[in-house]
Amino acid sequence: MKQIQQGDVLFQEISKLPDGLKQVSPRNGRIVLAEGETTGHHHAITATKSATLYELTNNGRTELYLEVASPVVVEHEEHKAQTIPEGIYKVGQVLEYDYFAEQERLVRD
Repeated sequence: MKQIQQGDVLFQEISKLPDGLKQVSPRNGRIVLAEGETTGHHHAITATKSATLYELTNNGRTELYLEVASPVVVEHEEHKAQTIPEGIYKVGQVLEYDYFAEQERLVRD
């Protein structure tokens, strides 16, 4: 399975969508995949007819899934645009491990 990364956002290709998903509506004509915690920038797709974003809330955690009908481009103000091919993806955030503190944490954009 394919993995694609743009900054702190990771797209992991999966074979099918899980059950119990809720469709996420585009905001201002864009599918927003992640918002920057410090800058307010967004990882977003403008081709809203070519992709659908879903969320699944499970045990208090929200997971995102992206279904891409035809290739789309994810844009971000500080990163190179990234093309996502047709497919189904789990959208997550990159983790880093601090060996001195012996803990894992989310990468912040």
